[in-house]
Amino acid sequence: MSTHEPLSSTNDVDPDLAGKRLLILGAGLWQVPYILRARALGVETWATDWSPTAVGRDAPHHFSPIDLRDRERTLEYAREARVDGVMTAADIGVPTAAYVAERLGLPGPGPRLAEAATNKRVMRDRALAAGLECPAFRAVRSTGAARTFDGDLPVIVKPTDSCSSRGVTFVDNAHAVGPAVEEALAASTGSGEALIEEFLRGVEGSVEALVQDGVVTIFGVCDKTKSPLPHRYDLELRYPGYYSADRCRAIEEFVLRLVRGFDIVDAMLHVEFLLDEHGTVYLLEFAIRGCGSKVVTHLLPRLTGVDVVRAIIRQALGLRTPIPKPETRDGALHFLMFPAGRVAAVHGVAEAQRLPGVIDACVERAPGDTIGVIRDGRSRPGHVLVCGRSRDDVQAILRDVHATIRVEYDTGVLSAPLDLGTWTYA
Repeated sequence: MSTHEPLSSTNDVDPDLAGKRLLILGAGLWQVPYILRARALGVETWATDWSPTAVGRDAPHHFSPIDLRDRERTLEYAREARVDGVMTAADIGVPTAAYVAERLGLPGPGPRLAEAATNKRVMRDRALAAGLECPAFRAVRSTGAARTFDGDLPVIVKPTDSCSSRGVTFVDNAHAVGPAVEEALAASTGSGEALIEEFLRGVEGSVEALVQDGVVTIFGVCDKTKSPLPHRYDLELRYPGYYSADRCRAIEEFVLRLVRGFDIVDAMLHVEFLLDEHGTVYLLEFAIRGCGSKVVTHLLPRLTGVDVVRAIIRQALGLRTPIPKPETRDGALHFLMFPAGRVAAVHGVAEAQRLPGVIDACVERAPGDTIGVIRDGRSRPGHVLVCGRSRDDVQAILRDVHATIRVEYDTGVLSAPLDLGTWTYA
């Protein structure tokens, strides 16, 4: 695994933050950069994770193995620590962070916004009330209800409260709706509810933005390469997105409407959208935390010249951060996909990390691990983050990475990352 630390404009202690106490919910791979950055800024860090052996358990000053969904134990821990702020980069921790912040009078989004950002049915209801475009949907709580589905096909079936595309399935056959709902309900983290949604056609993308006192600063807008159906996880995020000036304005205006419609005052915002052939922007979902897979911690600082993580940490502690106009460099989060099999060795990752333009490269499989069926974002075996002079330059860097990294299987076969254009393994 890569152990690269997050890129930032400085590692100097922030005098506004020195001595502040911050609780970070989650000590997994994607949360570690936030913990390390907070420490570098002079913050005393407290962290929790459901796993006592979490990869980041040694990163904070203090650690406790508390499930991110356990609001009362987290509140007790926060009180004992006398923290000045609480934050999370994990969707599952958002409601708990909001609960703790409200109970202790700390900065941060409240429980009502947290619920809307983590429950897709609530999100859909509030979005429609705010006049935002959404796919038509139906909420169900049982496979029995799904068996009587008589709506238009195709549809997307998803749990209301999961992430990383877990339990999300494309369905174009009425007989398959029930099994898809069963899979979605199994992936639910607590609501026991699934959505059957209209399948929209168009280009998918996402927006990363910081909201301070209701003012929105957009750090990046990407277009996406999605997995082949029936699954819907991301294969690549390319910045800046390949959109006309008019469509860029439509996307930005949509984000402003979302911020107003959901009364978002202070938050890091991740908005996933679909742009159809007519230029209409539809809300797929949004989160009040940044994009994972090191986009916020590693990629955006390089593309924009802004220390995004510092701004997020300051906001969690109730401080405002003057944000310079973000620069717009080309870059990508590109997932490395490999054939199924048992891994004997991984070659070339360190060499790929040294390639010009590569910010980070990682294969999350070690000898003895298995690359299995890839159905959602959590099961993708690796990624690379790159920054280039142009979209073509980014593509050339990605070709160099593909020529460098190899996974060796116990059968003796050696495989390069697969071309996403021909990716068909489900």
